[in-house]
Parts: sequence; structure tokens; C-alpha cells
Amino acid sequence: MTSVVKQVGVFLSVIILAGCATTQTNGAQGEFSIIRTNPDTMVDPTTFGYTHVVTVNNGRMIYLAGQGPTNIEGKNAAPGDLRGQTRQAVDNILNALAAVGAGPENIVKLRINVANYTPRKLIDIAPEISRLTPEGGKPPASILVGVESLVLPTTLIEIETVAAIP
Repeated sequence: MTSVVKQVGVFLSVIILAGCATTQTNGAQGEFSIIRTNPDTMVDPTTFGYTHVVTVNNGRMIYLAGQGPTNIEGKNAAPGDLRGQTRQAVDNILNALAAVGAGPENIVKLRINVANYTPRKLIDIAPEISRLTPEGGKPPASILVGVESLVLPTTLIEIETVAAIP
């Protein structure tokens, strides 16, 4: 179990650039803000690439349907290729966010579902998932879940996203 935790830490470390106890965007009273907090009474999750608590003030919430490897033609963009499927899922997320005037900086929560998960799969997932944390930005609250299967037998990854905008 310890080696799995360390391997997950390595993956998640790739998607974080820096961490601190609390970060805030446009934090004045009554204005839109996203506050990321890591309580001092809990383990510092920045090594593992996530934030314990994300609070949104005075914003509109955006809930994306789970995004997988389906391209604009309705086909699996990369059958049998986890990295390729992750790339397409991230592209889908970025396109959906852009359609409502949002970007990676607005993501507050990710749930990454991986079929037949093993820690070695992090090597294929990490580079693409890192595109969902803006350069120099703080990571969202997140969880990576290994599942037996997803909607179709050829789907290897699906990512649920929650974001917030003013």
C-alpha cells in the first residue's frame, strides 16, 4: 500500500507547480473568488497534486458531463491507448469550458475514473491531466478512482469536472 501511495504522489506531483496553505482569486468581499485551503491540521496534499478544500464565493457553478475519448466524429480517438484517450478527454474538457468562458484556472474539482487501474497507468495519465492546472496555478480538489469498467469496453478513462465562473 505504501508503494502505491508513493506512486500516486509522484503522479500528482507532476500536476502541481507550487503550494501554499491558502490561495485566493479576486478575494474582496462580494466579489467572485475561488479559495483553495489546506488546513495546517491535515497532511499537506500539494506533494500529491491536490487541494483539500476549495470554496467558491459569488460565482456560477459549471458541471461538465464525464468526458472521455470521444472525438467530434463520435468515435474513440485512441482505442487501446490510455495516453491518447486522456489527451482527448482533456481536450474535450478544455473545449467545453471555453464554450462557457472558462479555462483551467476555473476548475475546482476533478474526478478521474480509470478502467482497470494500476499505479503504472499514471505515467500515461499525468502529462495530460497536468494541462488542467494552469501554469503557476494551484490544483483543484481531485480524486483518482480505479474502476472495473466504464461506459464502453474500449473507454479507458473518463473525467468529471466542476468549475466556477463569476
